[in-house]
Parts: sequence; structure tokens; C-alpha cells
Amino acid sequence: MAGRGLRSQGRAQHGRRRQGRGQGRGREIAPRTGRPPQPGLPLRRRRQIIEAAFEVFTAQGYEATAISAVAARAGIGQGTVYRYFGSKREILDHVIDFGVEKVIDSVRIPDLVGTAKSLDDLMEALRMAIHGMYDLLEREPRVLRLLLVEAGAIDPELAQRLFGLEAVTASLVAGELARGVREGWIRADIDPPVIAHAILTLVVPVLLRELHGISDPRARERTATMMLQLLEKTLRARRAAS
Repeated sequence: MAGRGLRSQGRAQHGRRRQGRGQGRGREIAPRTGRPPQPGLPLRRRRQIIEAAFEVFTAQGYEATAISAVAARAGIGQGTVYRYFGSKREILDHVIDFGVEKVIDSVRIPDLVGTAKSLDDLMEALRMAIHGMYDLLEREPRVLRLLLVEAGAIDPELAQRLFGLEAVTASLVAGELARGVREGWIRADIDPPVIAHAILTLVVPVLLRELHGISDPRARERTATMMLQLLEKTLRARRAAS
């Protein structure tokens, strides 16, 4: 149910019998200890629920999925789900984060930030990122379908959040382009934010075409090659005339 807070983990019941007077026949009863706490269980349980929700949301659709289906997929009771999450909408937020993690791992974001020493280095990092995205598309197309197609249609708040993720990604790329300009291996007359958004604008339609069932690995490779060649010509610093 929406708005329900996290339920408490359950309280141990302890009791003592009072000792009898006079002849001292009363005795102390040992407290009930229950199941000993398991280190890291809350984090593992939350991850279990998020992964289960990802599976059912992407298979059945968010609107058509009940919390009971998430619980069944996770192999736990519905009450346990509400112990860790207040609502289905809250779970969806974490599922989106889960999908974003997969994208970040696939495109190897750390290799794109602060590592290039030349335009060739940057172009190779971009090539690896594009191929990482294509590999994710082959392995788990539901991740990109959730992020690029379905999530934005659920509500305006979530759509705005995804736009924000695109803006952050473009900002990271723009920062690398600006660094290249400062260091002299990217031409000085470009507009880094504009070029960064153009890169994303070129990549996303290819992914959407694949998600709609038009899959052609050779066309995909040609598109990536042409895009990178065009980008390289746009960015390469011009040599001074001799």
C-alpha cells in the first residue's frame, strides 16, 4: 500500500518470572532469543526485492504488476516487501537505479572521465562505450527498454529524472571535451556542451531502433563507425600551417 512506512524488524520478547518469596521456589526463565541477526541481511533482502521487481516490471509492465507478484518472484511474503519498501512506486525508483548501474558498468564510465591523453584515447574510450551499450542491448534489452521507453511514460516526475540523467551524462562528456581543448588535443573553436549532446542524440536513435525489433549488427557497426569518424574530424585540432 502506498505511503506505508518501513515496518519494524520485529522485537524480541523477553520476560522474567519473579523469584518466589519465602522458600525461594521461583526461578529465572532465560529470555527468548529467537533467530540470531544475520549481518548484511537488510541490504541483501532489499537487493533481492529490487532484482525481483526488475524482472516482473520488465516482463509484465509496471502498471500491471502487483506487489504480490514481486514477492512471489523474490520468494518471500508480501509483508516482507513492505518491511523494506513503502510502496510499489518506491521500488520502481530503486529498479531505475538498478538499471542505471547496469548501463554504467557496461559503458565503463570511469574510462571516459579523466583518463584520455589524446583524441585517439578519447575516441577509443567512446568506441568501447558504444560497444558496451550494444553488448548490453544483446544481453539484456529489457534494461534499455525500461530506461529509454517505458519509465518516462509512467509519470512526469520519473520522466524528468531520466532527463536529468541524460544531462549528467552529457555534462561528463562535455567536461572531457573541454579538458581536451585546454590541453590542446581538441580544436579550440568547438562548443563542448553542444557536441556532447550531439553525441547522445546520435547514439539513442540507434538503440531505440534496435529496441523496436529492427536489429542488424552490420548496420549497427556501420553507424558506430561513421559516427566516430565524423566526431573525430569535428574534434581533431588543426595543425598550424607551415
